[in-house]
Amino acid sequence: MYFSFNIQIIIVILLSAAVAAALIACVYVAVQGLRLSRARRFCDSIERGEEGGYEPVSVIIYSQDEAEALEVLLRDVLAQDYPAPMEVIVVNEGESSDVRDAVGMLQAAHRNLYLTHTPDGARNLSRKKLAITLGVKAARHATVVVTAVGAQIRSDRWLRGMMRHFSPDSPVEVVIGYAAQMPDADEGRGSRCRAFDSAAGAARWLGAAIAGHPFRTSEFNVAYRREAFFRNKGFSRSLNLHYGDDDIFISEIANGGNTAVELGDESILGVLAHDYSHALRLSAVRHVFTEGHIRRRPRVWCMLSALCVPVCVACLAAAVACEPANGFVLAVCGVVLVALVAGLTAGWRSVLRSLCMRVLGPSIFPLALGYPLRRAMLRVRARFSKQKRYTWD
Repeated sequence: MYFSFNIQIIIVILLSAAVAAALIACVYVAVQGLRLSRARRFCDSIERGEEGGYEPVSVIIYSQDEAEALEVLLRDVLAQDYPAPMEVIVVNEGESSDVRDAVGMLQAAHRNLYLTHTPDGARNLSRKKLAITLGVKAARHATVVVTAVGAQIRSDRWLRGMMRHFSPDSPVEVVIGYAAQMPDADEGRGSRCRAFDSAAGAARWLGAAIAGHPFRTSEFNVAYRREAFFRNKGFSRSLNLHYGDDDIFISEIANGGNTAVELGDESILGVLAHDYSHALRLSAVRHVFTEGHIRRRPRVWCMLSALCVPVCVACLAAAVACEPANGFVLAVCGVVLVALVAGLTAGWRSVLRSLCMRVLGPSIFPLALGYPLRRAMLRVRARFSKQKRYTWD
């Protein structure tokens, strides 16, 4: 009798824990999906403004001696339907005759296109941060939009979307944009897992920015005031790190009062890569390391909701193991599991649709179940990675 009573208490505790974990996991992803879908609808529906209501802008393009891809990106940028003065500044990492020829060919028809480069002998510093700093200092206009080779512009009104938040009487100093992994570009092995993990990461920092706690953006799609850049003394606080221009720096200059999120369909860029698996893995490892230097970033709810999925499944399995012949326990476990799968599937499909990524189906639940383990492995890999993290490496 005593043993049976203890088993019943254990089962009640396990089922209660499973229900609580399922509720937390489903509510978190539902809130993120709602935030992103509302932001998409808002950005797609707001007025574009008068033709004379846009401010002049300087577009800074970071290049790593990728002449062919740079030429494609430049043609798309220069073809933007933007009603105000615009200049385009290409900053290449080192001097390159191929890049100089590609830019020079377009300069004949576009007087607003300029080229500069970082010194070939630069050492013990972040060449990307140096390149962006050179571009910001060379810019003639008060607002800069920063992108990089590898971005795919999907609309000739991209620049309008990023710049419509700026005006002389607006407090906005930073516009956080988004660059998506295009679903038709990554069809290789593991593409579903990469799509889910990319969406989970993007939902975390975009959802935080929408909620008024910005700490990161996309390196391919961000705009800010030059005044905010210089007021922060550029990247001075993270000069010892190779990276951090899209998270550490943004966390320093952005807050809930001076930041807007742009998720309009025309403003979302694509990301091109020869090997998505390699590129996304390097990016994830880099951000795991650099985000460790950010004080303001959401940790608790993101980690807790991810852990709640395997915790819920483990509690249900333990409850069934304790009373495998109890019909009531089996029924409750079945209902909780079905609710968990349905809630996660609906929530993540909303997130994926809002982020213009591959909309997954039955694979969502197993991917969500294994996500905490993949994050843990990523943290271990980031800790022991040979990727250069400090400028003296």
